[in-house]
Amino acid sequence: MAEGLLARTLRAFGVVAESGGAPLESRSGAWVGRVRTSGGAPAFLKVVSAAAGAATLVDTRRELRFYRELAPVVPVRVPPLLDGWEGADGVALLLGFAGEPRPVADWTPEHWATLGRELAALHAMVPPAEGWQRPDPLLAALADPDLPAVETFWARALPELPALLAAVDVLRRRMAAPAPVFGHGDCHTENLVLADGTPVFCDWQTAGVGRPVSDLAFLSVRATPGGTVVPRTLLDGYLAHRAGDVRTWERALVAEELATYVWLWPPFAAYNTPEAVARVRRRARGLAERFLASAG
Repeated sequence: MAEGLLARTLRAFGVVAESGGAPLESRSGAWVGRVRTSGGAPAFLKVVSAAAGAATLVDTRRELRFYRELAPVVPVRVPPLLDGWEGADGVALLLGFAGEPRPVADWTPEHWATLGRELAALHAMVPPAEGWQRPDPLLAALADPDLPAVETFWARALPELPALLAAVDVLRRRMAAPAPVFGHGDCHTENLVLADGTPVFCDWQTAGVGRPVSDLAFLSVRATPGGTVVPRTLLDGYLAHRAGDVRTWERALVAEELATYVWLWPPFAAYNTPEAVARVRRRARGLAERFLASAG
């Protein structure tokens, strides 16, 4: 990103970067960092230049649109949008600082239950009329899988793989059984801040209409490599506020998480420790056994 764009954004928003302007880690390619307003309040700045690529720009424009159009009406807590701009050379968001995420291992069963309740409220809102269909990499992978990568990673670790590959249509039907909703799209604990025990949802770049179980399942997908098992209280808290057959929801959640591991996770193994990879393989084996036992 051109330093000139960042400097212009800091001046336009009247903020100063902390730690001399050193950026925080960002997988999206954006400049993401802590700043302070002219009044000394902490804030969070995201700047993406056109050089970051079309996909990153699309995601950041979506997030800015969310904060402008939907943040005032979503039934969950989100950071306030303090300022923002978009143009041919990039996009920027200035958000009120909501706090630091709590390590997933420190989440209590009560925290998970509260998150389930909050996700149920989000998913119960009336979806936006148009223009908010969520990108769906999992359905794309199921339709056009990278079979060499899938088989290389899973062939020895997952004896059930041939049966799973033959049951793609069943997986897809179960995942899609609960009706589409407006969801967060990247729901994991690093994008959540606990404020007085209630989650504040951050990073809305992939928000949109899609499967409700994708938000629920991705929490486990991200927690599993570190050794945290998401407790049943998450789903219980969710289902206490969402109508529908419990068995249908349970089957949809198993199918979503299992499909994510098998079809999407292999490229991420290289970024994880051997212990983390082993945990993912064990989790997938357990889910595969549950899925196939109910699919027969």
